[in-house]
Amino acid sequence: MPKIERVFLSVVLVLSALSLSAAADELTSAQIDQTSRAVVRIVAERNGVEVATGSGTLVTADGTIYTNRHVIEDATDYVIELLDDPNELPVPRFRARLTGYSMDIDFAILQIDRTVDGEAISEELALPFIPSRDTEASRGDAIFVFGYPGISDGYLTFTEGTITTIRNGVMNDERIPVWFQTDAQISPGNSGGLVVNEDGEMLGLPTSVISEDRTGGRLGGILPMSAVQVAMAQGLEEDPSRIDSARSGPIIEGGELDFNQEPGFGTAELAAGFTPDPLRVAMVSGGQVAVEYLGGDCTGYAAVAPDYRVNWSGSSSEFRVFFSATAGGDTTLLINRPDGSWVCNDDAEGGLDPMIVLPEPMEGQYDIWVGSYEAGAYVPGELYVTELDLQPGSVQASELDFSAEPFYGTVSLEAGFIPDPRMIDMEAGGSTDVSYLGSECVGYAASSPDVRLMWSGSSPTLNFFFEPSDGGDTSLIVNLPDGSWRCNDDWSGETLNPMIQVSNPAAGQYDIWVGTYEAGPTIPGRLGITERNPSQE
Repeated sequence: MPKIERVFLSVVLVLSALSLSAAADELTSAQIDQTSRAVVRIVAERNGVEVATGSGTLVTADGTIYTNRHVIEDATDYVIELLDDPNELPVPRFRARLTGYSMDIDFAILQIDRTVDGEAISEELALPFIPSRDTEASRGDAIFVFGYPGISDGYLTFTEGTITTIRNGVMNDERIPVWFQTDAQISPGNSGGLVVNEDGEMLGLPTSVISEDRTGGRLGGILPMSAVQVAMAQGLEEDPSRIDSARSGPIIEGGELDFNQEPGFGTAELAAGFTPDPLRVAMVSGGQVAVEYLGGDCTGYAAVAPDYRVNWSGSSSEFRVFFSATAGGDTTLLINRPDGSWVCNDDAEGGLDPMIVLPEPMEGQYDIWVGSYEAGAYVPGELYVTELDLQPGSVQASELDFSAEPFYGTVSLEAGFIPDPRMIDMEAGGSTDVSYLGSECVGYAASSPDVRLMWSGSSPTLNFFFEPSDGGDTSLIVNLPDGSWRCNDDWSGETLNPMIQVSNPAAGQYDIWVGTYEAGPTIPGRLGITERNPSQE
């Protein structure tokens, strides 16, 4: 058996037994370093190939790890990396197996059972760990987040913030906290890591992040230990074949839709006979309000504020509103009409995309929400408003449209810009097969550009690249100012990440798409723009 570093075999470190003498609402640097050692980086593999990375927390000295189900669900084996030095990269030490996962919340357990070389562990492990317990929390409490986000290049990161929202739900006939929101910085790759309070006690697992593109606002989602403890008491599923049918998020109570708030994705003034028809708006479905309280056909989870607002005037036989998901997903639609009544739809005929037809629409304000059928799901796509006889299945774009508004916004850069590289959080993928552009163009992208660059100045080179947060095969497509197309799938034989280099870039508009190699779910990550040669991992 290969030698295992003695620091992991002979030092028992129970982190909750540390002397926690820091001032209220803060941890000392020593406590941060000690807590960091219980947080592991997980490299999820299938058939020996990395498919995702994420974080986890050691909760027992013999190698039990808590993490999020979505970190491990596409893999069959797991490399566990631990810290020798909190200021250095973690080191691959072990492999682990999946021992159970929850069908109701985003939670899973791994157990270390082999060395990184795959040999059985013959000695008793004595790893640093933090005990798992249900710790109470209140809105406004200080919290501290540990994990390995993709943007940290493999290093452990520490961020802090407060609990901004506590959402309750029912699990096992108990009404308990099932979701925290926080203003602490959480990024893809943090998932499954560790959140502690000012006493160093485990509060939960960083699980998701929601961003609002217009304002740049971000809130992180935390799965609290109260939900984890109930899920474990109910019993965890052990059969990996059922993991695809597990829920994507907790059942959250409370809140109502509020048509008095400003819509998240804008407002349109439309009159009968408007052009261009259809009106198309890129947005993301979902939110935390369970909309069943509205009754009738209203189902799913939506944001408190409307997603879009239409102020309608004129006389028309009908107009219709529908949502078309760019990469699949089950969504719902809700409209509050000028007379205050509600109309809802889950699935239009023949698919999972919703549509509402409004015959002889009255003049006035229509507030529109696009929900997700499951709690915790956020589905990118386009909202359509039209007087034409269109429906979701008839509008899937066959070509990329550089005249459309970019989904993740416009960036204006000049030669010599700083900071370099400019990084933009986004998700790759869509429903348009880009192979029609030529032999080097592969994958599936959204019809609208993901990002638009307005470039000026003189530079010898301009590079575009994409770094997935948790692994995945992506492609890159750029429409240059002269109208020509440039594409790349894999920049080198050592990476699945794409990069496009433009020599002596002309001033003007660059429209950028990031696709997925295969049709299906989107892949989160970051688009980079640089005048330097970025490293591709």
